[in-house]
Order: sequence, then C-alpha cells, then structure tokens
Amino acid sequence: MRARERSAAQSARLIIDIGATIHGMSSQSRTWYHTIELPDGSTTPGWIDTRPVAPLIPWPDSVRGGRCLDVGTFDGYWAFEMERRGAREVVAIDVDDPEGLDFVLDMKTAGPELIREIGAERGPGFATAKAALGSAVNRRNRSVYELDPAEDGRFDVVFCGAMLLHLRDPVLALEKIRDVCAGSLVLAEAIDPLLEIVAPRYASAAVHPYEDQWWVPNSPGMENFLSMSGFDVVRRGKRFLFPYGPGGPSKNDHSLLTGIAARKPGQRGILGRGWLARPRPT
Repeated sequence: MRARERSAAQSARLIIDIGATIHGMSSQSRTWYHTIELPDGSTTPGWIDTRPVAPLIPWPDSVRGGRCLDVGTFDGYWAFEMERRGAREVVAIDVDDPEGLDFVLDMKTAGPELIREIGAERGPGFATAKAALGSAVNRRNRSVYELDPAEDGRFDVVFCGAMLLHLRDPVLALEKIRDVCAGSLVLAEAIDPLLEIVAPRYASAAVHPYEDQWWVPNSPGMENFLSMSGFDVVRRGKRFLFPYGPGGPSKNDHSLLTGIAARKPGQRGILGRGWLARPRPT
C-alpha cells in the first residue's frame, strides 16, 4: 500500500473507530450515530446525543400538520422528532451505499470499506428505530444532490442536521434543497469553534479539518452558503453543543474551544447552531 493510501486508511479507521467503541463492543458491531429513546425505556447507543439540542432549534410552526423532509437522516432522530412534533407526513433521505458518499480522494476506498466493516451504513439503524417506534416516516435511498420536485414533490419544512460539513459541494446541496422547499429550511449544523472566536464577523470556513469533513464554516460563513443558494435567514439561534452520546469519543481535542465558543466552559461536544431560512423569491 502506498504511503498516502496507508495514511488515509489509518485516518479513516481512527475517525470511524471513535464511533464504533460502544460499551466495549467490537468494531464488527452495529454503530449508531443517533441516540434515540425507544418505547421500552432504552436508548440506542449513539455517537451523538441530539435530544438536548432539539428544544434549541428554531422550529417553524409549519412543522405541525406539514409535509416535512429530513435530509441526511442516518438513524432518523430528526425525522422521528418532526413526526413527534405533529408533522402530517415525514420523508427521510440518505445514501445506502457508502460508495455514494462524498469522500475525499485519498479515502474513496478506505472510507466505504471501514463503514461496512463496523456496520455504520445509513439504513439498518433507521429501520430498527422505525420498527421500535411504530413510525410512519417514509425513508428513501436518495442523495441530496438528487432531490427533484418532479419526483419528490415540495415540502413545507426541510430539515438538515450536521450534514453540510460532509459534502463536497454544500452550496449545490442547498440549491437542491431550495428546489423542493415550499416553506422553511431548518439547519442544525456544526460550526468551527476557532473561527467563531477569532473571526466572528468574517465569513470563513475551516478546510478539511478532519478526514471525513470538507469544510466547517463559522456562523457568517454558513449564512453566506445560505445566501449563495437562494435562502434568506429568518432567525439565527444561539450557539450550542451537540453532546456526545454513550457511543461517543472519550476524548475531544477541541473541548476547551468548543466550550468557550458555546459559553459553556469545560463542557464537551461539537459546536453547532440552528438557523431558520426561507427561499428567496427569484
């Protein structure tokens, strides 16, 4: 194996194994991304726990009774949350085949192989949670880049959570979302803690900060992504931390910065923010 390929494989294993170490399970066990409460009182051992974040999101009133879309659903937490909040219909999309995900060049082989190795494909966790919850969410094997109003229809609310940082082209993704968004877009996205502190008013982004990420903007950078894609920001939520779940990492290189940026010194998690936006008339 060439040195660059070996380095990419090692980096991919490090990233994915962080989420695979769940209560001592081996890397062959199913890896959960979302922490989801199940009717029997148990929870899935997610890498991240979005439950404390849900009340901090700037939800529009149109979720209740609306047709809603969850983009990049993974295990489905946000799709089930919109259903719980009274959505009339919820559609969730994600990519079943790891080969279809946006890996950088040096991870195109190692990334999909390791996802399969540890059982981190996008579909099985969703199916398990949906069955346990008795959910009616309709999941489709579909990339955000493939969204088409002729096939998917239009939605009162589109939700996108912590997905744009994993995409080669977040602006194209937002444009595709705009094509099917008849009402509101809700973002709950990661933002870069260092840029949030040192350049709070200058639109910027960290480029490829981790092997599975393309760019992580600060708040003005995210709002520029939205504007370039034809959205107007209606509301900007406060900064928060996505807490780690029971399957999350035991260490966090940016715990100090993220805690400071979230105004929660000493607390661990991934720095995030919520936005409510609407398509700009053309």
